[in-house]
Amino acid sequence: MSKCLVLFVEGETEVEFYKSVISNARKKRANGRFDINIECKNVKGIGGFKNIALRKFIKEIKPKYDKKCEYCIALCRDTDVFELSSQPPVKWKEVESAFCENGVQKVIHIEARHSIEDWFLLDLDGIISFLRLPKKTKVSGGNGYDKLKKLFRLANKMYYKGMKSNGMVKRLDMDKIVQSVQSELRPLYEELGIR
Repeated sequence: MSKCLVLFVEGETEVEFYKSVISNARKKRANGRFDINIECKNVKGIGGFKNIALRKFIKEIKPKYDKKCEYCIALCRDTDVFELSSQPPVKWKEVESAFCENGVQKVIHIEARHSIEDWFLLDLDGIISFLRLPKKTKVSGGNGYDKLKKLFRLANKMYYKGMKSNGMVKRLDMDKIVQSVQSELRPLYEELGIR
């Protein structure tokens, strides 16, 4: 039976980031390969987990793999919109149930505490180097997104949440970031067969 791991993420930046996390994990395998098919799909924002993710799974993923494929869905998201809301924008149990009703064996959750930008900032040196800012550049801002936006502004560039990062993700020290957020990434690493 073949296995398929499908990561649903909030934006293009996250697609780049999680692909980078997976290639980093691949280096930890003796043969540098996984015995699992891996897909990474953008659901264009937190609301996309409610309907876009399932639609992409049914229309794009399932037809691509044989009927005997065993699916694991990874819902990769920021936690910031859930931390302050008494009415969370997504009911995760409902999302999980919808996938299971459509032939998914397992659903895992990868939560970037606050936001993915907070994870990027774990390699501040990499970001400062990418933006060609002075090494002693101070970071200010309320949250990870604000801080990243301000750093980009200092370099006369714009950072847009969810848009392609124009090479920033490739410049990040994935080992450093993965070490710092290993508890959040553990479910993903377990699915990839890395302990």
